[in-house]
Amino acid sequence: MRSLVFGFLHRVGLIKLYRFIHRNSVAILMLHGVMDEEASSVWVPLRPQLSRKRLKAALEILSQYYNFISLEAAVDMLAGRVPIKPYSLVLTFDDGYRSQLKHALPILQDFNAPATIFLATGHIEHRKPFWFDRLDYALQHARLAGRQFNIGNEIIQFPSDRREDVRVSFKQLRDAAKRADRPDTKMVQEMETLAEQLESEHGQRLADIFEHDDWSALLNWKEIREAGAQSLVTFGSHTVDHTRLGLATEDEIRHQAKRSKETIERHTGNQCRFFCFPSGSFSAKSLNVLQAAGYAAAVTTLEGLNTRNDDPLALRRVSLPASDRRSDILWQILQLSQFRKTLGLRPSNRRITECILGD
Repeated sequence: MRSLVFGFLHRVGLIKLYRFIHRNSVAILMLHGVMDEEASSVWVPLRPQLSRKRLKAALEILSQYYNFISLEAAVDMLAGRVPIKPYSLVLTFDDGYRSQLKHALPILQDFNAPATIFLATGHIEHRKPFWFDRLDYALQHARLAGRQFNIGNEIIQFPSDRREDVRVSFKQLRDAAKRADRPDTKMVQEMETLAEQLESEHGQRLADIFEHDDWSALLNWKEIREAGAQSLVTFGSHTVDHTRLGLATEDEIRHQAKRSKETIERHTGNQCRFFCFPSGSFSAKSLNVLQAAGYAAAVTTLEGLNTRNDDPLALRRVSLPASDRRSDILWQILQLSQFRKTLGLRPSNRRITECILGD
């Protein structure tokens, strides 16, 4: 249906009109890990992953409609310091996976597409997998049929060991963990404890293969310095511990923002100007802390395009759809679900105060 609607809008010229009206809006694409679909691996995560083939196909399509620019250029344009380059698109990668350089960077180079990669510095320093990757791996090696786990005030059932059933239940488990009303440190501790319990049952630990695992391995500082020496890649903060700042105290927010910034600057020799909210979770006090810490901009998981006078510390992003069809990709990036606002009408640009909990 979406393809039919897109085809009709394209034929009657409304896609072209919509793009023209929003030519001075900046789109920021949100990406995570990228894997070589032909590479051999001892496991495959339950969470959806982006393949090299899909990334290349998407950038091929987007390059026909957009100019790839850096996040720094986008921030300068949105702030009015330089003229806006029409039809601009920024690429961002969350979490700092090694695959972002190993598998994604060669494709970015083909398109001369700059990117910003956001690092959770504590995980890099301690060579520690993220809890969601650790638990994913542990679940896939466990006997789960008929088991249930108490997460906060919810009970998550695992009806069978079939991969699809485990995938669905794992998503329910992650969602329940994020919904529970408790500090983020408590949630992470609960998930790490569950992973440890499962690991003790079957003796398989992601930590044992982490450094050589293309799915979960994080960049190290040597790789970050070498990539940072190129003009195509910049690095920003994703906190120290991948902490959801919308649930954190002001002191904890300050610690996560300042320490991660200082660590990146110490290891790279470059200024760290950009920030990404883990899981898209933020609050008014977190925006104020980031501003005081010297960040020039921050990206969220709020979906949409960015225009001048938007808050630079609450920039919107868009994600690639599951489909590889041109119509679906452009529908998502152009934000055609907002077609009724083709006159450019938006809510007033005020500092966003609610806590956003993304996936």
